[in-house]
Amino acid sequence: MSRGYRQIMRASRFKRVLILIRAALVAGLIVPAGQGQQAGWKGKIMTEEGVRVVVNPAEPLYGEIKLDLVEEIRIGKEGDDRAQFYRIRDIAADPQGNIYVDDYSNGRVQVFDPQGGFLRTIGRPGQGPGEFENPTLIRFGGREGRLFVMDRFQRINLFDGQGLYIRSIMPERSFDNYFPDAADGFVAVMRTGSGKDLTSGHALCRLDANGKTRAVLAEFPSNLHMERRGEGTLVVTTGYEMTLYAAPLAGQGLVYGHSKDYELVVLGPEDRKVLVIRQDEPRPEFTSKEKKDLGRFPGLKLKPYFFGILTDLEGRIYVQRNMNAEGKKGYGPVATTDKRYDVFGPEGTFLFRAALPPNTRVIRDGLVYSYFVDEDQGLEYAQRFRIKNYADLPVK
Repeated sequence: MSRGYRQIMRASRFKRVLILIRAALVAGLIVPAGQGQQAGWKGKIMTEEGVRVVVNPAEPLYGEIKLDLVEEIRIGKEGDDRAQFYRIRDIAADPQGNIYVDDYSNGRVQVFDPQGGFLRTIGRPGQGPGEFENPTLIRFGGREGRLFVMDRFQRINLFDGQGLYIRSIMPERSFDNYFPDAADGFVAVMRTGSGKDLTSGHALCRLDANGKTRAVLAEFPSNLHMERRGEGTLVVTTGYEMTLYAAPLAGQGLVYGHSKDYELVVLGPEDRKVLVIRQDEPRPEFTSKEKKDLGRFPGLKLKPYFFGILTDLEGRIYVQRNMNAEGKKGYGPVATTDKRYDVFGPEGTFLFRAALPPNTRVIRDGLVYSYFVDEDQGLEYAQRFRIKNYADLPVK
């Protein structure tokens, strides 16, 4: 066989191999590195019932990343009624960068401009229109991006851009969290179960503009401690119950997860499931101190995988891994340590781990909105940090 003939045969075999590879790519049998998965990533990608499922290894692709945080604004001053807070429970920012502080026990929401200057007070203590009994959970949304504030009576109070009261919405059932949608309705984490039967749970529900349930998107049981006391029911929360968490994604998407399992579900248009993210790791175990503290609650046998979910406008999902709050006399639950997060990209890849300030509520455009309790001085501060290395954080 001549040398030229052998070269022709090799070229022919090489051409056939290329054709087979192209066919496999079209069929989806081979996923090129950098498209379906990153080089060095040890996870798996599969399809279940037409939905993309990403199974991540226990270690992130980029390891631990230290966020370069610098405090830009601190709001809180003793003797200044506009900026002296009692039991802050939430902090938010509107698209213009104005800062909204939920002054829970003073029955109001205080609004400051992006430089920290006082703008206005929204609400006052009371039960009438535009009044609050312990306001909490500040949200923006709806067709016009208006302000929504929940209060202790499970009302969702709607305000215009100047803080003028419009109306209140009373959902059919009590709820733990809510997010306004583009149709002036809501997605809410509703409470389910029965005090009579000593059962509890959570349901992710789509509500209309009047708080009526349109659809139940997901439902999970809870292991909340309940016991009969006379003719009533005693309910005790520890923070270690199996809980349903959710957070909005840019573009009207939503991510939710139930802390019994390390699985996140991303919903897209029309509440269609578009992505499932799983973490392949052993279940966390209670420490000796936690076991001692929780010993009188027999239902708390399994430790939750996580304790909250946040998102940013780049589509990253931040899953809080540590229970960082403890009860403080006069304040209630107060965060005492940084929040530790597993951070996932929009395609479901476990990107990195990071820490954020204790009471972080919002991450937007490289800014972090949080609050802090100084027990020594008896003061509470609203804070805004800038992540100086935010532009360098991986997204894929």
